[in-house]
Amino acid sequence: MKRNFFLVIGFLMVVFGSFGQDEDPLYTRAGFKVGLNYANVTGDLDDTDARVRMHLGAVIEFPVSQRFFVQTEVLYSAQGYTIEEGGVENKISLNYLTLPVIAKYYFTPHFSFETGPRLATLASSSQSEGEETDEFFDTFNDFDFGWNFGAGYKAESGLFFQLHYTLGLNEVIDTNVVDVSVNNSLLQLSVGYLFKTKNNRRQQPAVKQ
Repeated sequence: MKRNFFLVIGFLMVVFGSFGQDEDPLYTRAGFKVGLNYANVTGDLDDTDARVRMHLGAVIEFPVSQRFFVQTEVLYSAQGYTIEEGGVENKISLNYLTLPVIAKYYFTPHFSFETGPRLATLASSSQSEGEETDEFFDTFNDFDFGWNFGAGYKAESGLFFQLHYTLGLNEVIDTNVVDVSVNNSLLQLSVGYLFKTKNNRRQQPAVKQ
């Protein structure tokens, strides 16, 4: 837990330490995103299958330079996995509130490489077989940490698309309750929009007379 915390702090120091002065000022833009999750777990459970679920939430994109931006997000992310138990398919739902912090490097005016940490808290859990109990919820850790890798496309209008893979870096199941070691594995395809307003459009340099 402490290692993950210092990893995030170090990442943010590198990001915000690279602020520079641009001749053409850039402005923060806010918006939203929605998309599909292809969610599963990796580790000791070999016989799990992925679930296709959804995510949605708000995003803010901060400029650092002409090519480098930081996008913070607050998302609801429905995840989980499917496992066969006694010949019966059991669908496990793990629903998270997540805070990704994504560094975006635009190698062209519209396409970007993207990476950064993802912090999450477990909002709810359920299964399709058996009664819901507090003991079932307590099986899972209430904090999750992962790292995002991906790419994106942003149009001049503010419409954007992202493809991210999140590598889970801590245990999904509380090993003090069940001696099973698994991590989240998540592929996300998103579409979103960043709003333009009168005050956050890119300023154009004055034309000399």
